[in-house]
Amino acid sequence: MTDSEYNKEAKNLAKTAHNLRKEGRFREAEAKYLEILELDPDNVHALAGIGNLKCKTKQFKESLRYYERCLDLDGNNLYALAGAGDSYRGLKDMDNALKSWLKYLSFNPGDYKIITRVGDALRRKDDLPGSKKYYLLALELRPQDPFALMGLGNVCEKMGNDEEALFYFKKLFSHADYVTFATTSAANIYRKTGNYVKAIELYDAVLAENPKNSHAWNGKADCFRGMRKYEAAIHAWNNAQKYGMNRASAMTRIGDCYLSMNDLDNAETSYQITVAAGYDKYAYLGMFRIHLKRNHINKAFETLALLRKNEPHDARISSEYNEFIGKYPHVKEH
Repeated sequence: MTDSEYNKEAKNLAKTAHNLRKEGRFREAEAKYLEILELDPDNVHALAGIGNLKCKTKQFKESLRYYERCLDLDGNNLYALAGAGDSYRGLKDMDNALKSWLKYLSFNPGDYKIITRVGDALRRKDDLPGSKKYYLLALELRPQDPFALMGLGNVCEKMGNDEEALFYFKKLFSHADYVTFATTSAANIYRKTGNYVKAIELYDAVLAENPKNSHAWNGKADCFRGMRKYEAAIHAWNNAQKYGMNRASAMTRIGDCYLSMNDLDNAETSYQITVAAGYDKYAYLGMFRIHLKRNHINKAFETLALLRKNEPHDARISSEYNEFIGKYPHVKEH
């Protein structure tokens, strides 16, 4: 077979592999790329193609092997640089992911998708100002990019810029695929800042679309608790656990509501459901308060001693313990 025939065969195989990959027929596509490598072991397109297939199927170490071989042959290969970054991200190696993506951007600075990935990686490394810079750069290139908007909302919230975070989350309301995330995120900010009425309005919008959204029920319940509407909060947390919220967490919060209503029996029952599943600091704190309210001082001390043993570095529990011993010194001696 002549060089021309080799090249023609390789091109046909590459075209077939590309089409198979687009159809999601990854094994067949890989087989075609391997046929190319049999003809030409240094074919960078086949090496990058197999790298992409391995990366898509989360075989990140394998994908890196092919991308690195490709980059040994062509250090500026954009497909391999982008793919290597994705593989390193899959292996949770953000430093090397950033190196690959930044080198890619040195050759192709206008790729908003890679710019957004750099923003994501910097956010994971807690470089919030750097992350924000790249997300904003991505938005300059694609003003409504949902991933950059999500990233900016998260970064601004972490930086304590709640109003700016709301600005970006609200921009996502028009993206059908991300409206639930954006609405819930905005509601969480309103809840955190004490605007419970607005938060509930947004949680209700989420629940109108998906009545089984446990995160929205949990957020709504927390708002009702902040408004001292304890019965409504209990109802919402019952729904939250019904639709997937961790039962122990929900029952502890329900116990707190009953305790605030001075319904000690139901509070105790709720906390006991939590501790039956294992140790829980907040459930035991609730039990401690119940024992105090019932003037069961010895039981209160036993519970507090257990908390102190399990939480030796918790300043709040240490303070509770010292205050308790100061008030009831005879219990410790007993």
